[in-house]
Amino acid sequence: MAPERAIIDIGSNTVRLVMYAGPPRAPRALLNEKVTAKLGRGVSETGLLSGKAMAAALGGLARYQALIGATGVSEVDVVATAAVRDAANGEQFLDAIRALGLRPRLLSGEEEAITSAHGVMAALPGAKGIVGDLGGGSLELVDVDGDQCAHGISLPLGTLNLPELRMAGPAQFNRKVTKILQKADLAAGRGLPLYLVGGSFRAFARYAISATAWPLDDPHGFELSTNTAIDLAETLNHSRGTQPLQVPGLSASRLGSLPDASALLGILAQAIGPSKLVFSSWGLREGLIYRSLEPDVRMQDPMLAGIAAFTEGQGIPARQATMVAGWTALARQSSGTGGENLRLAATMLSLASLQLEPNLRSEHAVDWALRKRWIGIDCEGRAMLAAAVLANGGRTAAALELDRLAPAESLREAAIWGTAIRLCRRLAGNTAISLSSSRLSVSGDQLLLSVRQPLDVLFTDAVDKDLRALARMLELEPVFEALPQSDEDRTGAIIPGIETAVKAPAL
Repeated sequence: MAPERAIIDIGSNTVRLVMYAGPPRAPRALLNEKVTAKLGRGVSETGLLSGKAMAAALGGLARYQALIGATGVSEVDVVATAAVRDAANGEQFLDAIRALGLRPRLLSGEEEAITSAHGVMAALPGAKGIVGDLGGGSLELVDVDGDQCAHGISLPLGTLNLPELRMAGPAQFNRKVTKILQKADLAAGRGLPLYLVGGSFRAFARYAISATAWPLDDPHGFELSTNTAIDLAETLNHSRGTQPLQVPGLSASRLGSLPDASALLGILAQAIGPSKLVFSSWGLREGLIYRSLEPDVRMQDPMLAGIAAFTEGQGIPARQATMVAGWTALARQSSGTGGENLRLAATMLSLASLQLEPNLRSEHAVDWALRKRWIGIDCEGRAMLAAAVLANGGRTAAALELDRLAPAESLREAAIWGTAIRLCRRLAGNTAISLSSSRLSVSGDQLLLSVRQPLDVLFTDAVDKDLRALARMLELEPVFEALPQSDEDRTGAIIPGIETAVKAPAL
């Protein structure tokens, strides 16, 4: 897969290149490289970008320009943020970047805040509350509501500024931060989620994941109650210097900034009073992509777009999965968290797992469900995907902690999806002619499997076992019937109702 778009983010702490490919609504990062130039260090005291920091940044940018040329990426977006914006020699630095052949854009504080908010809205459709993006030079805050955002503001509370602010002690730090936060309108966020973006906030999420023994290890989409977040922040502050801090997956530099970020987060959470904290891996860079999309592409389900692209690469076209999802439609028990898109996604992953060696299928499929970074899905949805792919393999989720991620009724529904997929593939082998010559339906208290002759020979003892298993889950009586072949059948007509199974999904 070749990269299709590149974004260079010239931040106050790092200068980063990310190259993307894949579906526009769910782009995948093929390359993610950074240079820790610390452009923002000392800007608040001197008003200038240091020569050392600029040299480090320009060296990285020269490399990025060479990589872009080597890969042939034509769509390149270069943006600079707080440090360059605040420095008196920022424009001179931009001129040096232009001399490399790049075309940088300087974002205002409001533009930076709103673009980060768009990244969150792209990753978490329907987000409503306040987005907080913590960078090296600033903290951006902006209200979000569905596909709208407003009141973007940039505050001088970046990770490079926090150590100095904390030198006077916790009480003075609290007073200074609270005074700065008063410049932002935070009242609209009370009782709503606080969405957190930035490497230092994600480091706090990793700390919380470790401290609470959370079953998932990806900070994207991780949620914390406000009280738990404040308690964890206080625990970090009280333990500062008493023992070495160790958090799986965190570099030494992130560990070093974690106490400062957690101290800020504790004050921010108390000032806003959110219903919960939600961590997002998408922010400014993904917001740039999202804002460039056409309205109809923005409306696509990013979870379904991402999983469809992945399973297509595993040899399962979306049309095939949609046919199976149509055949198993009666496994749909509710219109809650599951929904049809999640059921279709579970079908895609279940069928893709069959392309693997038998001894690897369940393990890899569960990893796909729980650990691969899908966008637009919460922890409950991930648990349902895992329960479905396990049931497709004839296994239960007893050994996993899925009950911490989703309620029992959701896991049961997902297990029904997976069992129905298993029945379908074992009966029909996912072939169009077999699917169109058979149907699964409910008649009274019976679960009825109908197959047109001569394909009734597809019904075996193994298929009968799967039919009985699904019937037990649905609390129905399993019944198989072989339907006679009619003249109309010989012309290629399909069983009435099955035509809904072959419509392509709107990804």
